[in-house]
Amino acid sequence: MSTTKWWVVDGRDDGFALEQRATGDIVIMNNTTSEEHVLPGYVWKHSPSFGLQIQSDGPPPYGSWIENPEE
Repeated sequence: MSTTKWWVVDGRDDGFALEQRATGDIVIMNNTTSEEHVLPGYVWKHSPSFGLQIQSDGPPPYGSWIENPEE
């Protein structure tokens, strides 16, 4: 059985946001400190409720993540 899950940025921590740039890069940003990190190599998709989500065995680095409750 696979341990791969879909992860979304924890909405209770409003300091972080995930976005797809025009270049196609997926970037996690801390709006408080202006820190940005590109998340290369992840499978991602759009969710109607949560926006972008990342697929991985565990939460991506940087930011606060929770498992997508809709998956």
